[in-house]
Amino acid sequence: MELGRLYSDAYRRGIMLGVFFLLPVILCFGLIIFTDVDRLGLQMGLIGGTIFAVLSIFQFIFRKDGLYLYENGLELVHFNRKKVLMYEDIRYFTITSNWNLAGISTSFISFRKSPHIVIRLKNEKMIKVFFEVNQFAASELANKVTYVKS
Repeated sequence: MELGRLYSDAYRRGIMLGVFFLLPVILCFGLIIFTDVDRLGLQMGLIGGTIFAVLSIFQFIFRKDGLYLYENGLELVHFNRKKVLMYEDIRYFTITSNWNLAGISTSFISFRKSPHIVIRLKNEKMIKVFFEVNQFAASELANKVTYVKS
């Protein structure tokens, strides 16, 4: 029985975003094929179409990434690889903050701290969850596993 899916809005992958980015690909390559464009238009279409094609493929491949909570354990999905952890194998989890790149402009690079879940197993291994944690994700996981402040 699935109790719910936890995910970060910043890293959420979905089919709708894949479809959204697929439309400019069709538009760019369709204009190149079916219209009379000059060399600059051809280059712009190829570059734009390729960028949107990569974004579309990325959204389709990673749409299921996340942390899934079940009755007996949790499942981590990252890059289409699944790792199943039973609750009895987990000693505790904590939330740590790491510096991440927030934005780049021509004269300014900004960083910000983002919280991530770190799971400590009973065999002393640590697993860092790849997406940013929000309050809902932390509270739902705290209902199943012991939370320790870092």
